[in-house]
Amino acid sequence: MELSTAAEPRPLTDSLLRHHPRDFPAFRDTFGNDCPVEIEIGCGKGKFLIARALEHPEINFLGIDVSWKWMKRGVERSNKRGLATLKFIRTDARELVTCGIPDDSVSIFHIYFPDPWPKRRHRKRRLITGGFLNLLAGRLTDKGVIELATDHDDYFMQMRLAVVQSGVAWSAVIEKTNDRLFAACAKTNYELKYEFAGRTLHYLELVK
Repeated sequence: MELSTAAEPRPLTDSLLRHHPRDFPAFRDTFGNDCPVEIEIGCGKGKFLIARALEHPEINFLGIDVSWKWMKRGVERSNKRGLATLKFIRTDARELVTCGIPDDSVSIFHIYFPDPWPKRRHRKRRLITGGFLNLLAGRLTDKGVIELATDHDDYFMQMRLAVVQSGVAWSAVIEKTNDRLFAACAKTNYELKYEFAGRTLHYLELVK
């Protein structure tokens, strides 16, 4: 089953994948090679992924987001640069990771500044939970990594708790404040915005 294209502009660009999460193809079929795969959940305009793809042509990149409004810019920019190793899919990340991503297949998950859902009654909607981290860990290759970032203090505390609740025996858990742990030169749009505003930025790295 394909996602509806009724509200999307045409023509569709080559970087946009059209698969339902349950029918997601193997990475070998998606990228045409067996290179390592990095996934950004909540990729937005794709600024981070484009920077990574330009610097590392030996790695495959997949951007996931539910919002076409912003992601379409990343798709367009990627195609203009001819980035064959960068693909995007508009879908729910939980469903895709659960149903479409095989175990031991992803080298790095990037999740930067996910919606903090600050109101107490909405906190159950937050993406980062112990269960979700456990799910991601199963999809990681040996020594695979999860990179997290948030500017929301309460959400960061929940992330730290989720690490424990995941039940995963992480080989390393590293925290930093206002000091990016990974790919310091490739920042997201939100990251640059919050950095300029002087917000406290929390970074968390989990190594399988």
